Amino acid sequence: MFSRKSDIPVPCILVVDDEVSNIIHLGKVLQGCGQLFFATDGVKALDMAAMHRPDVVLLDIEMPGMSGFEVCTEIKFNPTTSHCAIIFITSHSDQAVELKALIAGGVDFISKPFDATLCRLRVVNQIRLKQQADALARAERDLTYLVHNLPAFVCYCDAELRVLFSNDVRGAWFGKAADEMHGANLADIIGEAFFQILTPHWQGIREGAKVTVELSIHSSDGAERFVQASLVSRIHDGVFCGCLMLLTDITTRKHVEMALHDEKERIRITLHSIGDAVIATDIDGAVTLMNPIAEDMTGWSSRDATGKPIESVMKLRDGNSGDAHQNPIHIALKEKRIVGMALNTVLHRQGGGTHAVEDSAAPILDRNGEITGAIIVFHDVSEARAMAIKMSHLANHDALTDLPNRILLQDRIAQTLQIAKRSKSHAALLLFDIDHFKYINDAVGYAVGDELLKQLSRRVKSVLRASDTLARLGGDEFIVLLPDLASPQNAGDVAEKIRQKLIDPFTLNGKNFNLTVSSGISLFPDDSMDEDTLMRHADVAMYRAKQEGRNCYRFFSSDLEEQVLSRALLVRRLHESLDERSFEIFYQGKHAFGDRRLMGAEALLRMRSRTGELLPPAQFIPVAEETGLIVPIGRLVLEMACQQAVKWKNEGRPLKVSVNVSPIQFTERDFTFVVASVLGMTAMDPSLLELEITEGALVRDVEAARKTLLDLKELGVSISIDDFGIGYSSLSYLKKFPVDTLKIDKSFVHSMLSDSSDLAIIQAIVTLARSLKLDLIAEGVETHEQAEALASLGCQMMQGYLFSRPLPVTDFDHGAQKINR
Repeated sequence: MFSRKSDIPVPCILVVDDEVSNIIHLGKVLQGCGQLFFATDGVKALDMAAMHRPDVVLLDIEMPGMSGFEVCTEIKFNPTTSHCAIIFITSHSDQAVELKALIAGGVDFISKPFDATLCRLRVVNQIRLKQQADALARAERDLTYLVHNLPAFVCYCDAELRVLFSNDVRGAWFGKAADEMHGANLADIIGEAFFQILTPHWQGIREGAKVTVELSIHSSDGAERFVQASLVSRIHDGVFCGCLMLLTDITTRKHVEMALHDEKERIRITLHSIGDAVIATDIDGAVTLMNPIAEDMTGWSSRDATGKPIESVMKLRDGNSGDAHQNPIHIALKEKRIVGMALNTVLHRQGGGTHAVEDSAAPILDRNGEITGAIIVFHDVSEARAMAIKMSHLANHDALTDLPNRILLQDRIAQTLQIAKRSKSHAALLLFDIDHFKYINDAVGYAVGDELLKQLSRRVKSVLRASDTLARLGGDEFIVLLPDLASPQNAGDVAEKIRQKLIDPFTLNGKNFNLTVSSGISLFPDDSMDEDTLMRHADVAMYRAKQEGRNCYRFFSSDLEEQVLSRALLVRRLHESLDERSFEIFYQGKHAFGDRRLMGAEALLRMRSRTGELLPPAQFIPVAEETGLIVPIGRLVLEMACQQAVKWKNEGRPLKVSVNVSPIQFTERDFTFVVASVLGMTAMDPSLLELEITEGALVRDVEAARKTLLDLKELGVSISIDDFGIGYSSLSYLKKFPVDTLKIDKSFVHSMLSDSSDLAIIQAIVTLARSLKLDLIAEGVETHEQAEALASLGCQMMQGYLFSRPLPVTDFDHGAQKINR
C-alpha cells in the first residue's frame, strides 16, 4: 500500500506475542508508525509474514509451540520475507540470549516491561533504515539498468589498465561479455590497433587529462562502426588510480557527415565543371562565391570579387542602348522569386570584351524559409544564337546533301503555284529516284551510297536554273521544282539533261559506278491545280518510267493514275493478307520420271482478291518485291511450308519441301537468322527443306552470296538454283557456290522439241550438273514427249502439269495418296 502524498509505501509492522495484553499495549505504542498486523503464535506469524511481507517484525522469544528464534529462522529463510527487520521482545537481558537472537537474524531488542518511547523510537529507526536500504537498492538497480542499457560501451580500468568493470553484458562491442573482460588487459579487449591509437594519449591521461578521439572499429559481428572514445582519469592524492573509458557509437553521424562532405564535393565539382557561370551572394548582394566560368566571363577572380557588390563584378548593359540593367540578384532577394534576365542583355567584362548572356537568379532559403542569399546562373548565348540559325537551316535542308528538304520544298511549291496562278504561267514537278540504288548500298555499304548521293545532287544542280529548286525527299528520291516554264516540253528537256548528265560513271575510291534515274513529270495547271495532287501525279509518272525499263522519264496521264490506283489497291490487299495471315500455299509435286514416284513438293504462294478469286502470282509478286513486303511475306511462306512438312513427317510421309526465295529476301542481312528461327520454331528437320534461289540473286555480290549459302548449308538445308539457264549460267561462279540442285527453266523445256538451240542448252546443263555432281530437275513438263526427251538426256526428276498442277494441300494430299497406291 502506498501513501497518497508520495510513492513511498506505507510501512508494514507485524507484532507477534502470545500475550494479548502485550499486543494491545504495543498496538497503542506503534499507532501511526505504519500498518499494523498481529499474531499470537509462530505459525500464524509465518502466515501473516508471507501474506503482508512486513518491513519490521516485533517477535516475542518465548512462545508456546514455535519459539521466537524458530520463527525468525523461518522468516529469514523464506526469500519473500528475508528482508524483514526483526526486533526481539524479551524479558531476559542475558548476553547469551542476545547473541543467539543476533545469530538468528535479529537486529534489535525490546525489553519487557516496555518503555513506550524507546520502543517506538527503535521501530521507527528500523523503518527508516529499511526505507533507506530500499531506496539505495532501487537506486543501485536503476543505475545498473541504466549503465547496462546505455547505447555506449563503458569500462573502468585500474592503473595497470586491467578492466575492473564493463557494462557490455552480452559482448556486443568486442565479442566478450563483461564477466569475461574482468581482469583482462584493456589492449586485449579493444584490440591492438585501437589501443595504438590511444597510445599517444596515455601520458596525458595519467596526468589527469581528459581525452576524446574519433576512430573506426569493427564490432563483434564484423561490421565497421565509428565511435567517439572519451577517457577520464581517476587521480587520488596525486596518484593515477585508473581511468574510465566511454565509447559512443557515432556511425550514423559519421555517415551523415561523410554524405554531406561528398555532397559538398559533388556540388563543388559540379560548379567547377558545368558550362554555365555561377555567382552566389549574401542577402545584401555581395559576392560570396564564383565558379571558374564566372571568373572567365566577368574577368574577376573569385578572391578579388568576394565581398564586392554584384553590380560591380557583373556589369550588365542593354545590348542596343548601352543603358545599365539592374542585376536580377536584387529582384530575387527583394521579391523572393526566380527572376530571368532581360532580353538582349550584354555582360561587360573587366579588362574589355562583352558577352551576350542569358541568366536566371533565385533566392537561397534556409529551412525556416528565410533568405540567406541568392545565386545567379548565366551563360554566353553568342554560340547559341549562331546555333539557332544553323538549326533553322537544318530544319529546312537535308543533312546529307544540304538540299532543301520536304518542309522547305512545300513552301516553295506553294509560292510557285501562287505566282503561276496570278501570271497564268506553267510550272512542273520532276520526281526521280536512282534505279536499283538499294543493291548498291547492300553491295558497297551506306557510306559509299551517301557519297554517291552527294555527287549526283551536285551534277543535277549544275543543269538547273537559279530559279529551280532541287530537293531531297529521303533515301534516293529527289524532286525538281521548275517554275515559270515557257512550255510543258521544257520540263522534258530538263529531265533529258539530267539523264545525260548522269551518263558518265561516278568514281569513288578508285571504283566506277553507273547510275541511272527514272523520272516522272506532272504539270501545272495541266495535270493538277494543287500541291498534293501534283506530287502524287509525279509519283505515278515515275512509276510508269520504272515499268517501261527505267533510265527514262514519263509525263503523267490519266490512264497512268488508274494503273497506280489499281496498284495501291493491290498493295493494300497484300498488307491485309499479311496481317490476317490469309495467304494460301499450293503445292506442286516433284516426280521421278520412271515410276512417277513423288520425291518432293514446291510451295507456291497464292493470294485471293476480296471477292475470293485467286490472283495470278505474276500480278502480286512483283508488287510485293517493289514495296519490300516480300520480306515478311517470304518469312510467312517459309513458316507455313515448314509447318506442313512437319505435319507430313509426323504422319509418316517425310517429304522434302522447296520454298522460293526472292532476291530481296536473300540479300537481307538477317536472312540466315530468319531461316534458323523458323526451323527452330516449327521443329522442322532441316534436311527436308530446300531453298530455291535465282541466279540473279547470287551474282549481284558473289562473295556475300557465297557466305550466305555457306551459313545456310551449316543449318542443314538444301540449295537449288531456280530458273537455271536464263541468267548467267557461268561455271566460274557456279563452282564457288555450295548448291545441291540445278532447276532447268521451263522456257527451255517448252520449246526443246522444236528448237535445237534450247535442246542443246538442256544438254549442256545436264552435262554441267553431272560434272559438278549436282542433282537436276526440269520444271514446266507438260507432255510425255518432253518427259521422255529429258529422261533420255539424263534428267530423271521432273515437275509440271504432266504430273500435277499446283494444288491446295488437301487436294495435293489426295493426289499423293493415289500415286503411292
